[in-house]
Amino acid sequence: METLEITNEMIEALKKPLPEAAISQHPTKPYLSSIKAVFVTERLSDVFGVGNWHVKSKVIEKGDKGMVVVKVTLSIPKYGIEHESFGGNDNGGEGNKNFDLGDAYKGATTDAITKIGSWLYIGIDVFKGQQKVKPTEPKQPSNDLPWLNQKTEPWTKAVLHLKNGGKIEDIKLKFKLSKANEEQLIKEGK
Repeated sequence: METLEITNEMIEALKKPLPEAAISQHPTKPYLSSIKAVFVTERLSDVFGVGNWHVKSKVIEKGDKGMVVVKVTLSIPKYGIEHESFGGNDNGGEGNKNFDLGDAYKGATTDAITKIGSWLYIGIDVFKGQQKVKPTEPKQPSNDLPWLNQKTEPWTKAVLHLKNGGKIEDIKLKFKLSKANEEQLIKEGK
């Protein structure tokens, strides 16, 4: 089969900035933006045509805490394009009451599709830090929040959040903290 040449118009369509709705703050790394994968797949269909691109996903690893890693291959045979990337997701982990292993696999696949999309210029401005999510007004803490207690899985995640540059204010949007626990959390998160 003869492969077609990607035109300059197609490249411009791939590079077109994503709509504001496509970009959100990363759920666990507030210093990063995240791209909703549906906007990447829509762009692939708009530029290459529905049914002209294919995704295959292969499970590489399923961790004991619900973390899954997949290898995704995107192919667009008509244009001689084939890219692979890895994606991961834990859907909140097996200890989470909303854990769904199927959602973890889907999330890992869309994670990889988004990365592959950047190799085809889709959302590349987001990866370059040139297109960011617009800051929103901080939410006011709710009195209905659960307490964050030491030696729990949420505590461990909160410590990691702080170690990765996150802010204590982000945690206070999800949990109530006693003064002693707040001080201990900040200490462990350094």
